[in-house]
Amino acid sequence: MCGRVTQFSRWEEIVKSLGAPSAEVAPRYNISPGTPLVSVRREQGVLRTEALPWGFVPAWAPADEQDGHANARAEGIFDRPTFRDSARHRRCVIPIDGYYEWKTEGKLKSPYYFRAADGGPLAVGGLWSLHLAADGTHRRTLCLVTVAPNREAGEIHSRMPIVLTGAARQAWLSEKAFTAEDFARLAATAPDRALSLHRVSPDVNRVAIDTERLVQPLVGAMDQPDFFGDLLG
Repeated sequence: MCGRVTQFSRWEEIVKSLGAPSAEVAPRYNISPGTPLVSVRREQGVLRTEALPWGFVPAWAPADEQDGHANARAEGIFDRPTFRDSARHRRCVIPIDGYYEWKTEGKLKSPYYFRAADGGPLAVGGLWSLHLAADGTHRRTLCLVTVAPNREAGEIHSRMPIVLTGAARQAWLSEKAFTAEDFARLAATAPDRALSLHRVSPDVNRVAIDTERLVQPLVGAMDQPDFFGDLLG
């Protein structure tokens, strides 16, 4: 699963490119599920930029439901009642600078930071929902959609977020009712070498730590981009 992302620098370029309103938020280097995550959605014909709770709660869930889903698997999503309606009608773009993933080696889990190979921001595909909460208010929540990994991401984890590029970003935001085929056409794995990665400090495991040093390469770690280039050929 993709469980940590960053929004601290160039992610706002995606918001601007979509023609959506800007967002005034502080830089964040360790965003975890359960906390607000800035996203862009089209609702009733209007583009809206808003920080929504990261943890998808379907519209039909009990009013007192608090725990949501951080991720939704793209494969078979129209067969899952939890996500089907949002996959059809309520999609969002989540602009990020990068994301973290952990590689399991025996009993150890080592964190890595992924970002676009060209240094730019990433437009991640997500879903949002509108849920009637126990206090009578309507609460919007979101999740990231994941797919099978490309070569680089696959060396670290079995999943990666959808990365939308070009016209696919606006298509994803369309209020058109998607079919399963429409969804699958856009929910594609990023091309190999679209991302770069490096190992980072295990301090990212602690959600209370939210500083720029979290995204910096771990001192003493091998040069990950060259290493994976040699490994993957």
